[in-house]
Amino acid sequence: MPFRTKELWFVVTTVILSFVVATVLTELALRIMGKNQRRLVPDYGDIMRSQGLGPGGYLRENLTIYVSNGLGGKVRWTNNSMGFRSDREFSPQRPPGVLRILSLGDSFTAGYRVGQEETFSYLQERWINQNYGKAELLVAEIEEPTTALYYLVKFGIKMNPNVVLLGITLGNDIAQSYVGLDPKGIYILNMEHGKIQIENNKNQKLGYTHGLENYKLPPEYLDSCLPRLLGHVTMWWKWSCLWLRFFPQDKAITSYSDRFSPNLFDINNGFGVFTNPAPPLIDEAYHRLFRILSAFQTFCQQRDILFVIQLFPQRYQVQSDDWERAVTQYGLRRTRFDLMAPNKRIQGFCQEHGILCIDPTEAMADYVARTGKNLYLPLGDMHWSREGHRAFFECTRIVLAAVVQKGFDLVKVKDSGTDRLHGLSLIKDYPPN
Repeated sequence: MPFRTKELWFVVTTVILSFVVATVLTELALRIMGKNQRRLVPDYGDIMRSQGLGPGGYLRENLTIYVSNGLGGKVRWTNNSMGFRSDREFSPQRPPGVLRILSLGDSFTAGYRVGQEETFSYLQERWINQNYGKAELLVAEIEEPTTALYYLVKFGIKMNPNVVLLGITLGNDIAQSYVGLDPKGIYILNMEHGKIQIENNKNQKLGYTHGLENYKLPPEYLDSCLPRLLGHVTMWWKWSCLWLRFFPQDKAITSYSDRFSPNLFDINNGFGVFTNPAPPLIDEAYHRLFRILSAFQTFCQQRDILFVIQLFPQRYQVQSDDWERAVTQYGLRRTRFDLMAPNKRIQGFCQEHGILCIDPTEAMADYVARTGKNLYLPLGDMHWSREGHRAFFECTRIVLAAVVQKGFDLVKVKDSGTDRLHGLSLIKDYPPN
């Protein structure tokens, strides 16, 4: 090889290596800066109680701080003296003529990384007060349905609500219901003779983030090795270089488990509950969820409280591009998944038992298709942005109006001291969303 050719190769190789080294060092520096910034800026964990449930669920009492919004900025977060996310105080005794709604849910209900006046709960309360009458919406963070039932029995009922809204995050709440009522799980639920009793399981060995690691998606739900490998290589390249920082949305929904061997009960992506046909363990998870919902319905009906469910869809149900990324990066066999499977099963149960189920999934998907807006936080986060909270509110107002009207009927009956109001089910009175 002539000297000049060797010299040229040396220069080219040096430039390439220098570029690679500079890129790696820059990326490492940015990641270290990002971690340091996250440590300096309060985040979701900073608004939670250090020990157990309180009157407002898991939220800390008497708190006003500014937390990360996941986009490089900060938003205000305020919890009142009881731990409800609100700028207002609530007494246990409901004021006369006021509709009191107790909204139970996980980080979606609490408003993960979303400002105080941007959450769907705040928008609901303001809208009700502007259009129907005085209302109080009490937001309690309770993580998952079993804990929500425990909270309602031990704490929430003391706030004398007229309506209980239970938010169910499709995917992880169904998996967490499996854990909540497992013989080695967190709670023991007894429903004999119509009396609802729920207590902590003293022999608990199974948790939300441990004990389920060996439950994997069966091989028949995954594609062949080569497409999966290519998908993972693409994902790794985009994540490990500066490319992703300029295109932060180009990433599939995150995983709590190993991407190369997805968990059946992953509490982030929740692929397992969308399988079709579903493995027996998923069927059991639904069975346990429905036991919880039955207990909710019984407990509320006995106290003339209207029980309503709100479904929070996964991002890949609402945004088709997210599903394509999930299929590619996780190597899913798309013919073995039904993206409306949990909706169908939960709605079917609710219709059979006279429970109103507010399901905005298709309406939110139409909203995205019509507006082109992204409703979720970047980097594959499963949570809504403030635009997502606004879309959820807009897509559920029609059915919420039915809830509010029936709720004010309950208020009139309770305030007048007359006979109980019969026919709390909304299914016969109003069509589902």
